[in-house]
Amino acid sequence: SGSLTLELTIGHKVTTLLLLRAAAARSMHFQLKTRLCAAPKAIRAPLIRSYRTARTMASAAAGGAAKPTVLVAEKLGGAGLEMLEKVANVDCAYGMTPEQLYAKIAQSDALIVRSATKVTRQVFEAAKGKLKVVGRAGVGVDNVDLAAATEYGCLVVNAPTANTVAAAEHGIALMCTLSRNVSQADASMKAGKWERTKYVGVSLVDKTLCIMGFGKVGGEVARRARGLGMQVLAYDPYASEEKARAQGVRLASFDEALELGDFFSLHMPLTPGTKKMFNDAAFAKMKKGARITNVARGGVIDDDALARALDAGIVAAA
Repeated sequence: SGSLTLELTIGHKVTTLLLLRAAAARSMHFQLKTRLCAAPKAIRAPLIRSYRTARTMASAAAGGAAKPTVLVAEKLGGAGLEMLEKVANVDCAYGMTPEQLYAKIAQSDALIVRSATKVTRQVFEAAKGKLKVVGRAGVGVDNVDLAAATEYGCLVVNAPTANTVAAAEHGIALMCTLSRNVSQADASMKAGKWERTKYVGVSLVDKTLCIMGFGKVGGEVARRARGLGMQVLAYDPYASEEKARAQGVRLASFDEALELGDFFSLHMPLTPGTKKMFNDAAFAKMKKGARITNVARGGVIDDDALARALDAGIVAAA
């Protein structure tokens, strides 16, 4: 079924350890076990315990033993559910209240969520040790209490490449919409007006796009933006010069990106360091008329500061 990125919670961080072809693959099991045994002593025991329980679940399903129960809390594609139903008892329960989730989780071995369901400490407490795996059908795991997952010996896995291209295409679509005032022109037309000169907008060609967060999605946005004739800068303290050069992108500091950008495309995760990163001080450094699209988390922008920047004309559209 393709590679699966296995991530184990360590304190408030998630460390990617290995790409697994299958949970019960013997060679991969040996490599992962070696990595787990090398983990810091304070967290080694819960990590090894949670991995063993996950292997037991996979082996039981493969060997015809009692199937594990997987609680699917948010809508998944039919093909994904069919795959799950071959190896597990699948309970699809959408739109649950926290109390309903607490009740169901006590009978579940695994939980699959998207971004709406909050997997809090209370969820792990209600599971009473039965919950072995939380699967996030998407990239970010900020809706999962990682510290509690570690404490209760529960694996947290995600799908880091599942929506990469879709997110990048959506970001480009939003940028084109902003540049040509598509939403405003559409509303004007539906109101029976014809204001074509008012909503002409600006061209993307030769404009500088600053990609804030140059990971998988940011890289795909860069590839498409260069095809539109844009100059692309990227800010990401963890990105390599080699990756940037290979995609025709120049890395810049945060302040330099703010000063040079005509368009900004946001793709960073929400962390204590990025929360409200775009605040009054950041907007004050931008060119007048900058345009911003956020395909990341809403929390990276200070909404009140953005409103002030829009009123002042520093930001033309967001």
